[in-house]
Amino acid sequence: MLGTMMNYSVFAQFAFELPSSANGRILDNSIQVAVSGKLALCSHTEKGSIILDVTGGTPPYTFLWNNLTTTQNRENLYAGTYTVVITDSKGLKHTENIVVQPPYPLILNPLEKRDATCGSGNDGYAKISVKVGRGEPYKVYWSNGLRDVWEASNLLPGTYTVIVADEYNCDVSVSFEIKSAAEGVNVTESIKDASCSGKNDGAISLNVTGGKAPYTFKWSNGSTSKDLSNLTSGTYDVVITDQTGCSFQASYKVGQPETMTVTTEEILPSCEGNSNGEIKLNVIGGTAPYTYSWSNGQSGATAKNLNAGTYSVRITDGSGCFIDKSFSLSNQSSLDLRLVTSQDLSCSGEEDGLIQIEVTGALGNYDVIWSDGITGALLREKLASGTYEVRVKDQSGCEVSKSVVLEKPQAIQARIETTLDVNCESGSVTGVAWVSIQGGKEPYTINWNTGDENLREINYFQSGSLKVTIKDALGCTAESEVKVDYPSLINKNGRLDFQFRKLEITSEPEVMINDEILFESEISPEFIAWEWEFGDGKKSTEKDPVHIFKKSGTYEVRLTGYDMFGCSSVEKNTVQVTSPAEMVVVPNAFTPNGDGLNDTFFPKIRAVSSFSMEVFNTWGEKLYSEANIESSGWDGTYKGQASPAGNYIFKITYSTFDGQEFSRTGGMTLIR
Repeated sequence: MLGTMMNYSVFAQFAFELPSSANGRILDNSIQVAVSGKLALCSHTEKGSIILDVTGGTPPYTFLWNNLTTTQNRENLYAGTYTVVITDSKGLKHTENIVVQPPYPLILNPLEKRDATCGSGNDGYAKISVKVGRGEPYKVYWSNGLRDVWEASNLLPGTYTVIVADEYNCDVSVSFEIKSAAEGVNVTESIKDASCSGKNDGAISLNVTGGKAPYTFKWSNGSTSKDLSNLTSGTYDVVITDQTGCSFQASYKVGQPETMTVTTEEILPSCEGNSNGEIKLNVIGGTAPYTYSWSNGQSGATAKNLNAGTYSVRITDGSGCFIDKSFSLSNQSSLDLRLVTSQDLSCSGEEDGLIQIEVTGALGNYDVIWSDGITGALLREKLASGTYEVRVKDQSGCEVSKSVVLEKPQAIQARIETTLDVNCESGSVTGVAWVSIQGGKEPYTINWNTGDENLREINYFQSGSLKVTIKDALGCTAESEVKVDYPSLINKNGRLDFQFRKLEITSEPEVMINDEILFESEISPEFIAWEWEFGDGKKSTEKDPVHIFKKSGTYEVRLTGYDMFGCSSVEKNTVQVTSPAEMVVVPNAFTPNGDGLNDTFFPKIRAVSSFSMEVFNTWGEKLYSEANIESSGWDGTYKGQASPAGNYIFKITYSTFDGQEFSRTGGMTLIR
């Protein structure tokens, strides 16, 4: 069955409301019913159905069928007439009679057909007609695609099916075969598409079998060869005929990649010198993937960071086809900001700076914004010193900026410095004062309260106040004042003397090498600094220094005293330093009993620069070693245990101050 249900709609109009006055209109408020569902049976095994679509009246509706069913729709119905009374909410009624058609035979006449002359011929023919049925209209469906026709011609050999359906979609079908009187021509093809749009490198190659060779070929482009080459894209028809006259018709399509088309999105550089332009390409067609070669060396679908200028690109698709494009970018605006003039502050502390700018080339209106919050101004006056940044932005988004530094003159700083120029020989004094000037702008005008003018250095000869006034080329001024003392005469009678002695009192009065010598000075208060020179290259600034002479000889010691004017006095003295003879006295016994007398074994030494001692028992075992002149000696123990009384052996090695080395060995007795 092509279909088992056919929808039919039945509309009924029922009842009118009469007007209440002579001029009133008749109001159509009837109940209207559209009936659908399966309203005809194709066989006795089928059941029908009724679907009601109710409009008009005043919902809701009630339904009463002739079998007392109250549902709106009905299912599983046999053939017959069904009546329903529909009542709306105001009591308005509508009666609908619906017929479900019984099965009715659909019988076709025997098929008429004519076979094809050969296996590849399309001259077969078939005809179908209805013998018994409900009557027109009928629907006819052929398996080769024909519709609602009773005859089919130009049929190739093969099996076909035709279906005929009545108005209720009850249908029958019949199949038939169109045979061939002789073997047909069979063709297989190999098609090569054109590689690019517009190129003529497509081809069609045919492999022909069947029929009876030789074959003739007749192409729609006029060619009579079996194969075609150098083809552009398009459709090519061919008729192939064998020696018996059996023919084969076919149509072949040579394709090509879709032609590449390019759409672009351009972002113009905002202003001159800015590299914020872009060209974005969107490629349609061709064969992906695409490669891009820009004239500026970029290789993506979007060229970025572009200045104004001309750019070209070659777009190549995956099959090697390419197109060239060229673009020209111009600046959205040629906004420029120029400093007309700027004026630094006239004098330190004054706020009279000035800046004037000029804006050119802006696109539309523009905004002027200063770093200190002022907007819109091209002329700024009464400015303090500092850095002012101005930023201008126009409607294109182009933005330029400039920084202007207003400087204030460095404040004039004047400082008077003084000194006394003393002649230590004659005792005369000359006061010298000079002014140090920083900042301002030269030349300077200098006025002293002494009456001197335009001199940076003057002399003075009395105590009091010195004052100077400085004015620079801008009229800025500074003053400095200082009090000075002027001595009438230098005191040359200060006492300077010194004595020296050994720091440690011994029985030997001579000064020996390595003795600590105390130098005691007698210095008058007039001397505020002093310096010692000991004749051996050493110096000291202590008032009473202690010095050690490392070598024998005669040394001239000088004490120099300096007074507040830089004048000096010198006192000299001679020190004779003697090198003592070395002495090493070794005791022959000791008693380590803790009575504080002779408790350790250690030689008496003098004038020795280095010293070491070792103690052995009579078996040669080392019990003690020491390399320190200041050592207290061996206490008669070994590894924390008291050594027994008896004889022991010592070995002493020492060096004198003049570099000689000596070694002594001997015996001594430990007494307990």
